[in-house]
Parts: sequence; structure tokens; C-alpha cells
Amino acid sequence: MNRVIRKKTTGAGSPIAITLALVTDCAGTDEGRYLLAIGRAFFPQTPTVAFFPTASMQPLHSGFIAAAHALSTIDLFGQLRPRERVGVLVNAAPRHGQENGHHLRGAQRKKSGEEVYALELKNGLWIVGPNAGMNFYFLPRNQIAHSYILGGPRLKTPFRSMELMVPALAQALGANNFKDISFTPKRLTIPEPEPGVFVGDWDSHGNIYIFSTLPDKEWLPALGKRITVNINGRVARLRHVNGIFAGRTGEVTLTVGSLKLNDSNVHYIVVVGGDAHGLFGRPPVGARVVIED
Repeated sequence: MNRVIRKKTTGAGSPIAITLALVTDCAGTDEGRYLLAIGRAFFPQTPTVAFFPTASMQPLHSGFIAAAHALSTIDLFGQLRPRERVGVLVNAAPRHGQENGHHLRGAQRKKSGEEVYALELKNGLWIVGPNAGMNFYFLPRNQIAHSYILGGPRLKTPFRSMELMVPALAQALGANNFKDISFTPKRLTIPEPEPGVFVGDWDSHGNIYIFSTLPDKEWLPALGKRITVNINGRVARLRHVNGIFAGRTGEVTLTVGSLKLNDSNVHYIVVVGGDAHGLFGRPPVGARVVIED
């Protein structure tokens, strides 16, 4: 049975604060369209919006950014306060094109598009997005209180991240109701990735953020020890240190920073005074970090 969430809307005078994190591979002028859509969908509320553009057709990147950048920053300030509402849009579903569909999404891809979910976490935060690739892989699964699949005619629109997911967030956060969007309870099953260590992102300083689908003990060296890695066909020997400035100038190091994935550390590859991303030939998101010793 479909369940249409109809939360009591707040009204113009209610002291409510809404914060949104939009993590999407729709960037450029699309950011302006998102802001316009949010203004209309959330009226009369005026949310604070953080916009994170990600690599095109790359659900691994959107999933990593949503968890490591958006969720870990939200969690940094503790539990949500009374009358505080926070929502995250996570969107990077690979395209449907016949020439690349099987390569991007596998032989079992849905011709009608990926299922779009609304997830309510135990702390009251809402996450909306397609269950595609690793979009949801990094989310704290033990913190998901309720999961719903979104339904209604908006599923047939060409730009569902804006036309469906933005108003769905507005409805879930109690800003407005949309009669043509339904929330049907459905258990979320997240695709499992292949085992290994991979590039998740990098920053403007050239530090590479990596993540592992393996236990740390299977690849991470002891503090002070070294490990040889091959990324993008380029090899370097990293020393495991305890801070991004702990190495010597020009030394390639492996360390942790402030980013977290489900309370676990995100590891950085850092060259003090240099550019680790450039050193490895600017590997793309998803590039495998091959451990050679």
C-alpha cells in the first residue's frame, strides 16, 4: 500500500531552519535551476543550501561526497536542534543511452530508470536519491530508521533530481505537501562494490582522498611504516604518518584528515609542499589503488 507522507507544514511565521546539501553531477547553470526549484518547492521557507558538483555519471563520487563531506560536516555539530531540518540530495545515476547503458549499469539495468528513495535517519535527517551504483554505499546503514520508494507521475519527468527529488525533500522536511508524490515503505538494498582501495576525491591542494572496501588490517601499514602503491600506472612509496603536515617537504605520505565515512577515517595521500594528484597523473574518481607490497 502506498503511503503518502503529509507532514504538517510550518507556515510563514514558524521559527524553523532548513539546511540542504545538494550533491549532484548536474552543475554549471543547473545550479541556478536547483536554487530556483528550491525557492518554489520550499516557499515560504528559505533554506540554506550547500551545492556540491560531482563528476558526471559517477555515483561513486556523489556517494563519497555526500558521506565524507556533507554528512560528516553535519555530524560535526551534533544532534539536530528543535525546529532544525536537514536534507541531503544525492544524485548521479548513469545515463540510459543504448550505447553505454550496459557498460555503466550492467545487464540488469532498469529501462525505466533507477528507483528513487527517501531515507529518514534516526537523527531526523532526510536523504533523497536514486539507488544507483555507490550513491548510497557510504551512508550509515545502521542509522536508517525508515526507507521509502518515491512514486507518482514525476518519475516520468526528464530531470527527476530537480522535478521529483527537490519537492520530495520539501515534503519530507515539512515545508510543503505535493499530492502527486507518494512515499511507499520499501527496504533499501544497496549494491556491494568489488573489494579494494580506490580514489574517492581530491582537493585543490592536490591531496588525494582514498577509501577502502577492505578492512584496514588488510592493506593499511602500521604508523611509521611504508607501503608501495600503484595508481594510474604510477608508483610511489608512502609513509604512514599522523597528520597532513607530518611528512618532510616533498615526501609522499599516507595520513588521515578531518573527513569521516561512518565514523571511520578517510585516508589522504599527501605530498607536503607538492601535488599528490599530479604526481599520480591526475587519476579519476574510482581509480584503483593497487597495493604492491
